[in-house]
Amino acid sequence: MTARLLIAEPEPEHLADVVGFWDDGTVAQIVEQHGNRGSCLFRDDVTGRVVAASMWESDADADAAGLTVKSHLERVYGYLASTPQVGRLDVGVASSAVLNPESI
Repeated sequence: MTARLLIAEPEPEHLADVVGFWDDGTVAQIVEQHGNRGSCLFRDDVTGRVVAASMWESDADADAAGLTVKSHLERVYGYLASTPQVGRLDVGVASSAVLNPESI
């Protein structure tokens, strides 16, 4: 399993706009992609950063969903103070619900 992380720093006056963009509809588009095991968005009001994390069955699944994620980023890019950082990590430990999606 792999996790894709995106770290973005919105302009201070647009933090709520960027967080609000990832509403139920946007998240649904991501989690409906083949191989997705869940997504979370974290907001840090102290640093002004937003971190999005999505878990995938494989690197190939994460790559296949890349166009969906890219289209979402393009819609909020004007609100960002800098270019977002994107990375990928291997998932070392996850809850049983993530490991076994039929248990949800």
